[in-house]
Amino acid sequence: AMRTVLLAACLLATATGASALVTTGSAGPNPLRSLKPRVSTSPFQPRFSACAGGGGHGGGTRLRGGGGGGGDGDGEGSLPMRYWAKYLDLLDTKPLATRMMTGFVIGTFGDVLSQWMSGVKFSQLDIKRILIFSAWGGFGFTPIAMYWYNIIEATIPATMAMRGVAKMAMDQILFPPVITAFTFFCLTIVEGLLSPLSITMDKGFSFGGKAESVSALANKGIDKVKTELGATLITNYKVWPAVQMLNFSVVPIKLQVLFVNCVAVWWNFVLSMTQHK
Repeated sequence: AMRTVLLAACLLATATGASALVTTGSAGPNPLRSLKPRVSTSPFQPRFSACAGGGGHGGGTRLRGGGGGGGDGDGEGSLPMRYWAKYLDLLDTKPLATRMMTGFVIGTFGDVLSQWMSGVKFSQLDIKRILIFSAWGGFGFTPIAMYWYNIIEATIPATMAMRGVAKMAMDQILFPPVITAFTFFCLTIVEGLLSPLSITMDKGFSFGGKAESVSALANKGIDKVKTELGATLITNYKVWPAVQMLNFSVVPIKLQVLFVNCVAVWWNFVLSMTQHK
């Protein structure tokens, strides 16, 4: 009987040691140590670190991606996730500048797409038009939208039932008519003032002619608003109420401008085509 008990104890000890080796990749004294969650200052980072790869001694735990060569077992995940975490940090430390640069990049992509879909070859892209439209997206629309969403957040009580619907209604009733008219008016004036300047991919810089007066361009801008605003708002209300419902109900406030800018790749295409038709 004693031999049987000793044999069973040896087998149990061997099985326990093998399980620790399989789970941690080493025979350390605390096989569950690497499962201890890391403390993060970002509400988004824990979900990324839960799937981080690596692990010391080429091991790592199964729950954290295990295997792989080297590393300290506490890596920050894949390269895209590290960039995303850095972007979230920048939204906290430099909120306006980060959003403006994001809007500039997305505005650039939107107008390049607009020109390409209208038949312009990449070798003949209108660089001046891209710069004007992306500058408006980054340094015009983006800061306005950022402060507007903060106003909505502060205005609609947090305890209100169906708060997302209320925020969407406030946004869509007040914002699209004003920002769309302002966009058409400003772009008409800026493009008119810069009309003597030409910058294209194939021909480079050229300058000639004379720009119209600001008052004449302002009148053109008003005519543009009268002509295009109604049809553009109809297109807006086919899409943006649903987008903003999702935005205000699900997306964290510091990512709301980014979310809108991403959807605005399509919307910038609509505005650009309307502005330049």
